[in-house]
Amino acid sequence: MQTMIILWLIPGLALPTISGWLILRILEWKTPVLFRFERWALGFLLGLTMMMFVTFVVHITTGLALTLKGYLVVQIGLTIVLGLMHLPIRKCKNNKKALFTFNYSLFTRYTIIILTIWTLIKILFSGITFLMLTPPYLDDTIDNWNLRGKVYFTEERIRLDLPNEEGGLEINPHGSYPPAVPLAKASLASFAGKWSESLVNSLHLLWFLSALILIFYALRREVNLLFAIIGTYILASLPLYLMHGTNPYSDIFLSAHIFAAISMLFHAVKSENPKERMSFFRIGALATALLVFTKNEAMMMYVPGILFILLVSLFLMKKNQVASLKQSIQIFAMYIASLIVVALPWTIFKWMNDLTFGNAQSLLSNLKLSWHPAVNKSMAINTFLEGNWILLFPLFILLLIAKRKEAFRFPILILTGFFFLVFLVQIFLYNFTYLFVEAMYQTGFARGLIHLAPVVVLITTILLSKCFKSAQ
Repeated sequence: MQTMIILWLIPGLALPTISGWLILRILEWKTPVLFRFERWALGFLLGLTMMMFVTFVVHITTGLALTLKGYLVVQIGLTIVLGLMHLPIRKCKNNKKALFTFNYSLFTRYTIIILTIWTLIKILFSGITFLMLTPPYLDDTIDNWNLRGKVYFTEERIRLDLPNEEGGLEINPHGSYPPAVPLAKASLASFAGKWSESLVNSLHLLWFLSALILIFYALRREVNLLFAIIGTYILASLPLYLMHGTNPYSDIFLSAHIFAAISMLFHAVKSENPKERMSFFRIGALATALLVFTKNEAMMMYVPGILFILLVSLFLMKKNQVASLKQSIQIFAMYIASLIVVALPWTIFKWMNDLTFGNAQSLLSNLKLSWHPAVNKSMAINTFLEGNWILLFPLFILLLIAKRKEAFRFPILILTGFFFLVFLVQIFLYNFTYLFVEAMYQTGFARGLIHLAPVVVLITTILLSKCFKSAQ
């Protein structure tokens, strides 16, 4: 029975994924830059978030009930609109070269095959075990993501208050989080006709797989097939990343969105073709905008970081005469306009319902700077000694030193600059504010590294490939 109910993933995710594919093709217009499988993976990731955002806007403005009929009205309507917009470019072919050329030695071929098969087995075994066969037991799953999704499903509306132990009602403290994840879960439950933990938790495995597909293709643009497989294997094998990818937390969901946004920016700047560059920028603008609708951390930390790196990139492009001042202004305006479209409805909804921005809000209202030196020991232990990341960060540091001229030179500077910008802000907050408890006694610091892990793996694999080329 549990196996059969999982099949509702197909009709439940079909229209959001198709819509995501359509908007990516529209953004690419007549200059395709994504590989076919990459477009479907990114289409699923961004399409589902976009569909839940549109559902949210329609729901709060019209009162449309969150029923199967309500979800279908939005999904069919949006898919039809995007389909009509796609008509002028439907015959445009993707001329991207094949990625799976096996011009390697027999040993290399077997290495690629073994790593691929073993990675898939590991992910599927962990995912099926912890997402489909194990009842939810993690606090954020029970108190936040699944709870809110179940409330939306049973109440057929976004409800912010919940019954308390005294029999009254109180605002759910997690109601300030963007509702993309619980809405997606409620949507799947509506298709199935009942709430199923196995069904709704399967989403997290798909988000994990999407992150792996995206990093593979991002790497494949920069390195050969073997190193792309190795980089993907590294990300899939990181104990903490694998654990969160096969558990119903939402940090991988956020991590995949962050990587989509920053990697598209990286590809745009690296592209020598002006039309391809703009295709990447348009996709990057969409990915950055949808970040707002993932978790509070995105709006408060990651979106500002991406915008800062974007400004630096545009400045350097103008300096190198790659883009004019007018083009730079247009690109930045496109990012800002996309952000306003997503951020404004969500921000107004928060303001009207007196919702906060979680830890970020309380941090700003109760900011008291004081140094907590013991937190550095906890962060060092978490990063290097507890086995969360195996040897990723020691290798990352060594490669940054060995290839420092390339690591901190444009355009790789986009990746390293983004990582260090966000990471140093996190270090400051954990060292000098009351958020030190998140690093010492909770999981705040570790989750921050989860969000950045794909970026670290991308940098590490690129630099590692360069080291091997230098040695040869």
